[in-house]
Amino acid sequence: MTALSEKNKIGIRFNGFRFLRFGFEQQSDIDTDEDFDIELGINIEVDKSAIVVKVLATFSRKNVDKIVAQIETASLFQIKGIEPSEEQEEPPKYPEGLLVTAISLAISTTRGAIIAKGCGSFLEHFLLPIVDPKTFLPKSDDRSKLIAEDKILD
Repeated sequence: MTALSEKNKIGIRFNGFRFLRFGFEQQSDIDTDEDFDIELGINIEVDKSAIVVKVLATFSRKNVDKIVAQIETASLFQIKGIEPSEEQEEPPKYPEGLLVTAISLAISTTRGAIIAKGCGSFLEHFLLPIVDPKTFLPKSDDRSKLIAEDKILD
């Protein structure tokens, strides 16, 4: 068995998180059994040494058909092990597994941040669902855009 050389290893490092938007309208008449639509949108931006995963979560009350919260976050990941050449203008094509890991970490971090920042509001009772991060990977023909969206019903 041949070991992978150090040159072939790609590393990912979580390098930052922030809220881009945290807007909600406090709801005093919500029952914790009430149904919500939670829509997640993912936007992936890549360059030669970093990936930024933006997560947009929209919470809608089903019984009144009203959006009551929109939260957007950005997670930054530094990439090591891909050495772009000077003449290369496009970012490298990252392996699918690396993108899935970044998406998964961004969604999980957003979920925890909403719990922490939404403490004391209705948001602490309506968590982002557990999702398959692969569903947010861009289609192979849309790979240049690196945008994926999915609607989650909770």
